[in-house]
Order: sequence, then structure tokens, then C-alpha cells
Amino acid sequence: MFPPATWDEKENSAYCDKTYGELPQYDWVFDYFGGLVPKRDFAKASNIVFSNGELDPWQAGGVTEKINDQILALYIENSAHHLDLRLPNKADPQTVTDARKTETE
Repeated sequence: MFPPATWDEKENSAYCDKTYGELPQYDWVFDYFGGLVPKRDFAKASNIVFSNGELDPWQAGGVTEKINDQILALYIENSAHHLDLRLPNKADPQTVTDARKTETE
């Protein structure tokens, strides 16, 4: 579906500038929302659930530690981060059912 290709930031930026007259803002999400240093950037945040699943290939980049008492960081074994957000299903692992209970407590 996607043929192998190398990615070059300068080349990609030049393409975007030429094609759209805009330059990519590669760090926009971190500049706007924070997150490079979660304990600092989210220290005063609340009502956030960071859901990380054992099967997520990017779990190493997720927020996995408690930041404050108003933020929940979950690590769900036998799951991916989105499974706990879906409707309950009889095929759900018990870890997902338990995570859903934690999220609503």
C-alpha cells in the first residue's frame, strides 16, 4: 500500500511550501498542548486519562506515570490504548473491563 520511501524534513518542508505555500509546524502539538516533559507540562492539568496498552507499539512514548491526583495514567495488559474506549464486548480481556471501572471511579 505504501511503497518504501525515505523521509527528509527539509525536502518535505520545501514540498509543502511549494505546493501549499505553508511550512509544516512539526512541533505544533507540543508547543500548543505540551507533553515533552509530562510532569512539568501537565502538573496543573486535571480530568485526563492517559490510556496505554501493552500491545501499543508506541507505548514507550505514552504518559505512564502519575502526574497528580486529577490525572489517571493506565497501563492495560493484553490491550491497545483504544480498546477501553470502545463499547464493552464479550471478547474484551478482563484487564480492559478493570480499566473501564478505574476510569469511572
